[in-house]
Amino acid sequence: MIYAPHTLELTLIVDANKFEKLKNRAYEKSQYSHKVFPDKKRKGVCIDRAFKDKGIKVEYHDGTYKKRIKFIVNPTTLLGGDDVIKLWKPNEENVSKLVKKLEKNIERYFNSKHKLKDFKLTRIDFTVNIDVGSRENVSAYIKVLQNIGRVKGFSPKYDDDAGIEKDLSFDLEGNSNGVEFSAYDKEAQLQNNKKDASRLRKSKGILRVEVRLMKLKAIRNHTNETAASKQITSLALNSKKVFLNTFAQIVPYGDHYKKRDAVRIIEDNIRYKIPREKMLRLIELIPKKKSLYLARKDMADRNIDKLMKLFEELNLSPVTISKRHDVKHLKGLYYYLLDKK
Repeated sequence: MIYAPHTLELTLIVDANKFEKLKNRAYEKSQYSHKVFPDKKRKGVCIDRAFKDKGIKVEYHDGTYKKRIKFIVNPTTLLGGDDVIKLWKPNEENVSKLVKKLEKNIERYFNSKHKLKDFKLTRIDFTVNIDVGSRENVSAYIKVLQNIGRVKGFSPKYDDDAGIEKDLSFDLEGNSNGVEFSAYDKEAQLQNNKKDASRLRKSKGILRVEVRLMKLKAIRNHTNETAASKQITSLALNSKKVFLNTFAQIVPYGDHYKKRDAVRIIEDNIRYKIPREKMLRLIELIPKKKSLYLARKDMADRNIDKLMKLFEELNLSPVTISKRHDVKHLKGLYYYLLDKK
């Protein structure tokens, strides 16, 4: 399984005078070659597509108090790849190449008046493409993830601008930690965005899962580096660790079954009455509370983590498959993420 940064956001803060000069220069340079245009959905933001073919979008954010210029970077594209299914696999050599290409393009854009060292890394998204075999399986996994519901430290989030229907994704936003989580049907996203047929074919059966560090404090929680170039290097080389750190907070370990089958597994394997009854109680509560977190909270059991450990030992997720869904069994996503197949 490849774990890789999929999006980098680099931010340069400038004064109002310099901001206007740089934005006007971008408009002048764009004549007859590419588009610089205002973002219809975000007030005070304009976009320069000068480096679109390199996977770089430049944004000018005309805030009331701060003027920001952002480089939104797709590292796979910048390195010459196609991330629909085959992500780049970070190693010391290609991460170094990525940083050098970033430095080169930033200097080129600003005629060497600004460099990568002038920017702060303000966002990084980590991505995996999980091939679960079919569009039907992707849908089944998303439905099971939606059954997790609320998660401690996170709230449900749906982005209307993401180009995907609400029932085809599972999205959470950190309440205060600056982290976002998303799992969605990659094929559905490409269909809605009207991508070409070859990219659409490659995306069949792909469940894309993303962990996004959306704030400086979230980035600092995963690296002690302060310079953007070193942060990118450190985080990219530790993509798997960073991704799984958040994933494990959200998705419980184990395979998913219909409730009656989960009950049978517990009754056949848990010898002692008290833990067995508590485990059965938890799988009953989750669909009622519409949240694993709220079900655990309702049980008010100080030994709940030991209970979760018993589920893990059985390779059984407490989150069961809804009666409405045709599928009877799903391998836990850790089966794919930890290459256990």
